Amino acid sequence: MKLEHLAIIGADPISVSIALKLKEISSGKGKVRGVHITGYDADSRAADLARAYGAFDRVERRPGPACRDADLVIISVPLAAMRDTFAAIAASLRPGSLVTDTARLKTPVMRWASELLPDGVYFIGGHPIINPAVLGAEPLDSGRGGVQPEKADAGLLKGALYCLTPADNTPAQVIDFFSALALELEAYPYFIDTTEHDGLQVGVEALPDLLAVALLRATVETPGWQEMRKFAGYSFAAATAAAASPEREARERHTAILLNREHIVQRLNILVHELLLLRDMLAQGETGALEGMLAAAVEGRAHWIADRMQGMWGREGYTGMDQVPSAGDQLRHLFFGEALSRRKREG
Repeated sequence: MKLEHLAIIGADPISVSIALKLKEISSGKGKVRGVHITGYDADSRAADLARAYGAFDRVERRPGPACRDADLVIISVPLAAMRDTFAAIAASLRPGSLVTDTARLKTPVMRWASELLPDGVYFIGGHPIINPAVLGAEPLDSGRGGVQPEKADAGLLKGALYCLTPADNTPAQVIDFFSALALELEAYPYFIDTTEHDGLQVGVEALPDLLAVALLRATVETPGWQEMRKFAGYSFAAATAAAASPEREARERHTAILLNREHIVQRLNILVHELLLLRDMLAQGETGALEGMLAAAVEGRAHWIADRMQGMWGREGYTGMDQVPSAGDQLRHLFFGEALSRRKREG
Protein backbone atom coordinates (compact mmCIF):
# COMPACT_ATOMS: atom_id res chain seq x y z
CA MET A 1 0.00 0.00 0.00
CA LYS A 2 1.26 3.45 -0.95
CA LEU A 3 0.73 6.38 1.38
CA GLU A 4 -0.42 9.32 -0.71
CA HIS A 5 -2.91 11.13 1.52
CA LEU A 6 -2.34 11.32 5.28
CA ALA A 7 -4.71 12.93 7.78
CA ILE A 8 -3.49 13.97 11.21
CA ILE A 9 -6.05 14.68 13.91
CA GLY A 10 -4.37 16.57 16.74
CA ALA A 11 -1.29 18.74 16.21
CA ASP A 12 0.99 17.79 19.08
CA PRO A 13 4.79 17.29 19.05
CA ILE A 14 4.51 13.58 18.22
CA SER A 15 2.06 13.85 15.32
CA VAL A 16 3.70 16.96 13.86
CA SER A 17 7.12 15.28 14.11
CA ILE A 18 5.74 12.32 12.15
CA ALA A 19 4.40 14.71 9.51
CA LEU A 20 7.71 16.57 9.26
CA LYS A 21 9.66 13.32 8.86
CA LEU A 22 7.32 12.03 6.17
CA LYS A 23 7.62 15.34 4.33
CA GLU A 24 11.39 15.11 4.60
CA ILE A 25 11.52 11.69 2.95
CA SER A 26 8.52 12.07 0.61
CA SER A 27 10.70 13.09 -2.33
CA GLY A 28 12.43 9.68 -2.30
CA LYS A 29 11.25 6.18 -3.06
CA GLY A 30 8.99 4.11 -0.86
CA LYS A 31 5.57 4.16 0.72
CA VAL A 32 5.46 7.89 1.46
CA ARG A 33 6.55 9.37 -1.87
CA GLY A 34 4.74 12.65 -2.54
CA VAL A 35 2.51 12.36 0.52
CA HIS A 36 -0.15 15.06 0.98
CA ILE A 37 -0.95 15.82 4.64
CA THR A 38 -4.18 17.32 5.93
CA GLY A 39 -4.24 18.42 9.55
CA TYR A 40 -6.83 19.26 12.18
CA ASP A 41 -6.66 20.34 15.80
CA ALA A 42 -9.39 21.55 18.14
CA ASP A 43 -7.09 24.52 18.75
CA SER A 44 -6.96 26.02 15.26
CA ARG A 45 -3.82 27.98 16.18
CA ALA A 46 -1.91 24.75 16.71
CA ALA A 47 -2.96 23.39 13.31
CA ASP A 48 -2.07 26.68 11.60
CA LEU A 49 1.31 26.70 13.31
CA ALA A 50 2.00 23.15 12.13
CA ARG A 51 1.14 24.21 8.60
CA ALA A 52 3.48 27.19 8.90
CA TYR A 53 6.27 24.77 9.88
CA GLY A 54 5.62 22.78 6.71
CA ALA A 55 4.08 19.74 8.43
CA PHE A 56 0.58 20.16 6.95
CA ASP A 57 -0.29 20.95 3.34
CA ARG A 58 -3.83 21.85 4.27
CA VAL A 59 -5.78 22.53 7.47
CA GLU A 60 -9.41 21.61 8.06
CA ARG A 61 -11.62 23.06 10.79
CA ARG A 62 -13.50 19.80 11.43
CA PRO A 63 -12.05 16.33 11.94
CA GLY A 64 -14.40 14.53 9.55
CA PRO A 65 -13.50 16.48 6.39
CA ALA A 66 -9.80 16.20 7.28
CA CYS A 67 -10.07 12.40 6.95
CA ARG A 68 -11.95 12.30 3.66
CA ASP A 69 -10.03 10.23 1.05
CA ALA A 70 -7.15 9.62 3.49
CA ASP A 71 -5.11 6.43 3.10
CA LEU A 72 -3.95 6.73 6.71
CA VAL A 73 -5.34 8.67 9.68
CA ILE A 74 -3.18 9.34 12.74
CA ILE A 75 -5.17 10.40 15.79
CA SER A 76 -3.14 12.23 18.41
CA VAL A 77 -5.68 13.69 20.81
CA PRO A 78 -6.10 13.40 24.60
CA LEU A 79 -7.58 10.14 25.87
CA ALA A 80 -10.66 11.98 27.08
CA ALA A 81 -11.37 13.09 23.50
CA MET A 82 -10.43 9.85 21.73
CA ARG A 83 -13.83 8.16 21.71
CA ASP A 84 -15.60 11.27 20.42
CA THR A 85 -12.94 11.65 17.74
CA PHE A 86 -13.57 8.12 16.47
CA ALA A 87 -17.28 8.92 16.28
CA ALA A 88 -16.64 12.20 14.47
CA ILE A 89 -14.46 10.73 11.71
CA ALA A 90 -16.18 7.35 11.19
CA ALA A 91 -18.51 8.48 8.41
CA SER A 92 -15.66 10.12 6.47
CA LEU A 93 -13.35 7.09 6.34
CA ARG A 94 -13.23 5.28 3.03
CA PRO A 95 -13.15 1.46 2.88
CA GLY A 96 -9.62 0.10 3.06
CA SER A 97 -8.22 3.09 4.91
CA LEU A 98 -5.92 2.66 7.90
CA VAL A 99 -6.25 4.37 11.29
CA THR A 100 -3.86 4.54 14.23
CA ASP A 101 -3.34 6.62 17.36
CA THR A 102 -0.51 7.75 19.65
CA ALA A 103 -2.20 7.42 23.07
CA ARG A 104 -0.33 6.13 26.12
CA LEU A 105 -3.11 3.65 26.94
CA LYS A 106 -4.22 0.99 24.47
CA THR A 107 -7.00 -1.25 25.85
CA PRO A 108 -9.80 1.38 25.90
CA VAL A 109 -8.62 2.86 22.59
CA MET A 110 -8.79 -0.55 20.88
CA ARG A 111 -12.28 -1.08 22.32
CA TRP A 112 -13.55 2.30 21.07
CA ALA A 113 -12.07 1.71 17.62
CA SER A 114 -13.81 -1.67 17.41
CA GLU A 115 -17.13 -0.13 18.47
CA LEU A 116 -17.12 3.00 16.33
CA LEU A 117 -15.00 2.59 13.20
CA PRO A 118 -16.83 1.14 10.17
CA ASP A 119 -16.22 -2.29 8.67
CA GLY A 120 -13.46 -2.29 6.07
CA VAL A 121 -11.37 0.23 8.02
CA TYR A 122 -8.30 -1.21 9.75
CA PHE A 123 -7.12 0.09 13.10
CA ILE A 124 -3.81 -0.64 14.82
CA GLY A 125 -3.08 1.04 18.15
CA GLY A 126 0.18 2.95 18.32
CA HIS A 127 2.33 4.43 21.07
CA PRO A 128 5.70 5.97 20.12
CA ILE A 129 8.06 5.96 23.12
CA ILE A 130 10.74 8.56 22.41
CA ASN A 131 14.34 7.48 22.82
CA PRO A 132 15.69 9.22 25.95
CA ALA A 133 18.91 10.15 24.13
CA VAL A 134 16.84 12.15 21.64
CA LEU A 135 14.34 13.66 24.07
CA GLY A 136 16.79 14.60 26.83
CA ALA A 137 15.64 15.67 30.27
CA GLU A 138 12.92 18.15 29.21
CA PRO A 139 9.43 16.72 28.69
CA LEU A 140 7.56 17.47 25.48
CA ASP A 141 5.03 19.45 27.53
CA SER A 142 7.05 22.03 29.45
CA GLY A 143 4.06 23.45 31.29
CA ARG A 144 3.32 26.47 29.10
CA GLY A 145 -0.01 24.98 28.11
CA GLY A 146 -1.38 23.95 24.74
CA VAL A 147 -0.12 21.17 22.52
CA GLN A 148 3.08 22.99 21.51
CA PRO A 149 3.72 21.83 17.93
CA GLU A 150 6.84 24.02 18.03
CA LYS A 151 8.51 21.21 19.98
CA ALA A 152 8.18 18.94 16.95
CA ASP A 153 11.21 17.84 14.97
CA ALA A 154 11.67 15.52 12.01
CA GLY A 155 14.22 13.53 14.01
CA LEU A 156 12.15 13.20 17.19
CA LEU A 157 11.26 9.56 16.57
CA LYS A 158 14.77 8.44 15.68
CA GLY A 159 15.52 5.36 17.77
CA ALA A 160 12.03 5.45 19.33
CA LEU A 161 10.28 2.26 20.37
CA TYR A 162 7.08 2.34 18.32
CA CYS A 163 4.58 0.11 20.13
CA LEU A 164 1.92 -1.37 17.83
CA THR A 165 -1.16 -3.27 19.02
CA PRO A 166 -2.98 -4.98 16.13
CA ALA A 167 -6.23 -6.84 16.61
CA ASP A 168 -6.01 -10.60 16.06
CA ASN A 169 -7.88 -10.37 12.73
CA THR A 170 -5.64 -7.67 11.24
CA PRO A 171 -4.52 -8.58 7.69
CA ALA A 172 -0.81 -9.28 7.26
CA GLN A 173 -0.38 -6.52 4.68
CA VAL A 174 -1.72 -3.96 7.16
CA ILE A 175 0.73 -5.13 9.81
CA ASP A 176 3.52 -4.98 7.23
CA PHE A 177 2.55 -1.42 6.32
CA PHE A 178 2.72 -0.15 9.90
CA SER A 179 5.99 -1.96 10.51
CA ALA A 180 7.48 -0.36 7.39
CA LEU A 181 6.09 3.04 8.36
CA ALA A 182 7.80 2.87 11.77
CA LEU A 183 11.07 2.03 10.04
CA GLU A 184 10.60 4.98 7.66
CA LEU A 185 10.36 7.17 10.77
CA GLU A 186 13.65 5.60 11.99
CA ALA A 187 11.77 4.04 14.89
CA TYR A 188 11.68 0.37 15.92
CA PRO A 189 8.30 -1.38 15.44
CA TYR A 190 7.42 -3.26 18.61
CA PHE A 191 4.29 -5.43 18.58
CA ILE A 192 2.79 -5.87 22.03
CA ASP A 193 -0.43 -7.08 23.61
CA THR A 194 -2.70 -4.29 24.86
CA THR A 195 -3.00 -5.77 28.35
CA GLU A 196 0.75 -6.12 28.69
CA HIS A 197 1.32 -2.60 27.35
CA ASP A 198 -1.11 -1.00 29.79
CA GLY A 199 0.24 -3.04 32.70
CA LEU A 200 3.78 -1.86 32.01
CA GLN A 201 2.64 1.76 31.85
CA VAL A 202 1.25 1.66 35.39
CA GLY A 203 4.56 1.34 37.22
CA VAL A 204 6.19 4.34 35.59
CA GLU A 205 3.25 6.72 35.13
CA ALA A 206 0.18 6.09 37.28
CA LEU A 207 2.03 4.83 40.36
CA PRO A 208 4.24 7.94 40.75
CA ASP A 209 1.14 10.14 40.38
CA LEU A 210 -0.75 8.30 43.11
CA LEU A 211 2.30 8.11 45.35
CA ALA A 212 2.66 11.89 45.13
CA VAL A 213 -1.01 12.30 46.06
CA ALA A 214 -0.60 9.98 49.07
CA LEU A 215 2.52 11.84 50.21
CA LEU A 216 0.75 15.19 50.01
CA ARG A 217 -2.22 13.87 51.94
CA ALA A 218 0.10 12.50 54.62
CA THR A 219 1.83 15.89 55.03
CA VAL A 220 0.11 18.97 53.62
CA GLU A 221 -3.30 17.85 54.87
CA THR A 222 -2.20 17.05 58.42
CA PRO A 223 -2.32 19.33 61.50
CA GLY A 224 1.48 19.62 61.71
CA TRP A 225 1.94 21.01 58.20
CA GLN A 226 2.11 24.67 59.24
CA GLU A 227 5.37 23.95 61.04
CA MET A 228 6.50 21.08 58.80
CA ARG A 229 6.41 23.25 55.65
CA LYS A 230 9.29 25.34 57.02
CA PHE A 231 11.52 22.28 56.63
CA ALA A 232 10.26 21.23 53.19
CA GLY A 233 12.84 21.66 50.43
CA TYR A 234 13.95 20.19 47.13
CA SER A 235 13.48 16.55 48.14
CA PHE A 236 9.84 17.13 49.04
CA ALA A 237 9.22 19.20 45.89
CA ALA A 238 10.77 16.49 43.68
CA ALA A 239 8.81 13.70 45.37
CA THR A 240 5.50 15.51 44.86
CA ALA A 241 6.20 16.97 41.39
CA ALA A 242 3.98 14.38 39.67
CA ALA A 243 0.95 15.99 41.32
CA ALA A 244 1.78 19.39 39.82
CA SER A 245 1.50 18.66 36.09
CA PRO A 246 0.15 21.36 33.73
CA GLU A 247 -3.63 21.28 33.45
CA ARG A 248 -3.77 19.54 30.06
CA GLU A 249 -1.19 16.95 31.07
CA ALA A 250 -2.87 16.41 34.45
CA ARG A 251 -6.25 15.73 32.79
CA GLU A 252 -4.61 13.20 30.49
CA ARG A 253 -2.89 11.39 33.36
CA HIS A 254 -6.03 11.36 35.50
CA THR A 255 -8.05 9.95 32.59
CA ALA A 256 -5.43 7.23 32.09
CA ILE A 257 -5.65 6.32 35.78
CA LEU A 258 -9.43 5.95 35.67
CA LEU A 259 -9.31 3.90 32.46
CA ASN A 260 -6.59 1.57 33.76
CA ARG A 261 -7.93 0.86 37.24
CA GLU A 262 -7.43 -2.91 37.25
CA HIS A 263 -3.70 -2.74 36.53
CA ILE A 264 -3.25 0.15 38.95
CA VAL A 265 -4.87 -1.73 41.84
CA GLN A 266 -2.48 -4.65 41.26
CA ARG A 267 0.54 -2.34 41.27
CA LEU A 268 -0.75 -0.45 44.34
CA ASN A 269 -0.93 -3.75 46.20
CA ILE A 270 2.78 -4.28 45.50
CA LEU A 271 3.56 -0.75 46.65
CA VAL A 272 1.56 -1.18 49.86
CA HIS A 273 3.44 -4.42 50.54
CA GLU A 274 6.79 -2.62 50.18
CA LEU A 275 5.70 0.23 52.44
CA LEU A 276 4.54 -2.20 55.12
CA LEU A 277 7.84 -4.05 54.83
CA LEU A 278 9.77 -0.82 55.39
CA ARG A 279 7.52 0.08 58.31
CA ASP A 280 8.09 -3.28 60.00
CA MET A 281 11.87 -3.05 59.51
CA LEU A 282 11.91 0.37 61.14
CA ALA A 283 9.63 -0.72 63.99
CA GLN A 284 11.78 -3.77 64.72
CA GLY A 285 15.08 -1.96 64.32
CA GLU A 286 16.35 -4.21 61.51
CA THR A 287 19.16 -1.82 60.58
CA GLY A 288 21.11 -4.15 58.30
CA ALA A 289 18.14 -5.22 56.22
CA LEU A 290 16.91 -1.64 55.91
CA GLU A 291 20.31 -0.35 54.81
CA GLY A 292 20.47 -3.15 52.24
CA MET A 293 17.11 -2.17 50.78
CA LEU A 294 18.09 1.49 50.61
CA ALA A 295 21.41 0.68 48.94
CA ALA A 296 19.74 -1.59 46.39
CA ALA A 297 17.18 1.10 45.56
CA VAL A 298 19.89 3.75 45.10
CA GLU A 299 21.90 1.42 42.87
CA GLY A 300 18.87 0.49 40.77
CA ARG A 301 17.97 4.13 40.19
CA ALA A 302 21.56 5.03 39.33
CA HIS A 303 21.67 2.29 36.69
CA TRP A 304 18.38 3.51 35.20
CA ILE A 305 19.58 7.14 35.06
CA ALA A 306 22.87 6.10 33.44
CA ASP A 307 21.06 4.00 30.85
CA ARG A 308 18.60 6.79 30.13
CA MET A 309 21.32 9.40 29.63
CA GLN A 310 22.94 7.14 27.02
CA GLY A 311 19.70 6.35 25.25
CA MET A 312 19.69 2.77 26.49
CA TRP A 313 16.52 0.74 26.96
CA GLY A 314 18.20 -1.84 29.17
CA ARG A 315 21.44 -3.20 30.54
CA GLU A 316 22.31 -4.78 27.21
CA GLY A 317 23.11 -1.35 25.80
CA TYR A 318 21.79 0.97 23.14
CA THR A 319 18.70 -0.39 21.48
CA GLY A 320 19.23 -1.45 17.88
CA MET A 321 17.26 -3.60 15.50
CA ASP A 322 19.40 -6.60 16.48
CA GLN A 323 18.05 -6.25 20.02
CA VAL A 324 14.38 -5.82 19.09
CA PRO A 325 12.65 -9.13 18.27
CA SER A 326 11.69 -9.51 14.61
CA ALA A 327 8.12 -8.64 13.64
CA GLY A 328 7.46 -12.34 13.03
CA ASP A 329 8.72 -13.35 16.47
CA GLN A 330 6.77 -10.53 18.12
CA LEU A 331 3.53 -11.45 16.38
CA ARG A 332 3.92 -15.16 17.12
CA HIS A 333 4.38 -14.31 20.81
CA LEU A 334 1.50 -11.81 20.69
CA PHE A 335 -1.07 -14.12 19.14
CA PHE A 336 0.09 -17.61 20.18
CA GLY A 337 2.01 -17.15 23.44
CA GLU A 338 5.60 -18.10 24.17
CA ALA A 339 5.22 -21.89 24.36
CA LEU A 340 3.32 -22.23 21.09
CA SER A 341 5.57 -19.69 19.40
CA ARG A 342 8.63 -21.73 20.36
CA ARG A 343 7.04 -24.90 18.96
CA LYS A 344 6.22 -23.08 15.70
CA ARG A 345 9.83 -21.89 15.39
CA GLU A 346 11.17 -25.38 16.13
CA GLY A 347 8.71 -26.85 13.63
